[in-house]
Amino acid sequence: MRRKLYVCVSLVVIFGCSMAYSDDDVAGTPFKYISSCEIDLDGDDILDIAQLIETIRGRELIVLIKDSSGYDAFLIDDKVSEKMYLSCHFGHTIKTTTAGSGDPKEEIINTPGAYLKLYYPEGPSYGYYWNGKGFSEAWLSD
Repeated sequence: MRRKLYVCVSLVVIFGCSMAYSDDDVAGTPFKYISSCEIDLDGDDILDIAQLIETIRGRELIVLIKDSSGYDAFLIDDKVSEKMYLSCHFGHTIKTTTAGSGDPKEEIINTPGAYLKLYYPEGPSYGYYWNGKGFSEAWLSD
């Protein structure tokens, strides 16, 4: 009797998992957590949430800005390389570099007190900061 119960439970678990990860239907597919932080990115003294996740579309950086009524979601970058990492920083300024595409120039950018950084270890990095209405990107290093 005990053995039959064990077999039935095992079949239910296996069947349930195979349906959750079905290739035929991507709706409901779980995403992979990479890293996150809680930090006040917009300077309103309420902690916001930054998340680096891997979805079926690839790695994405998503920020949830908290206010008194809930969260506003911002897709910051939807083409994050799988070799990049997320770090969260306190600071009222960030310094850009002259490296990068287009016509980059070295400048000091004011932030509300915190910013995000996507970086390759020992390689280029990008900063993301709240500009009052959304997020702007700054090239931080090459």
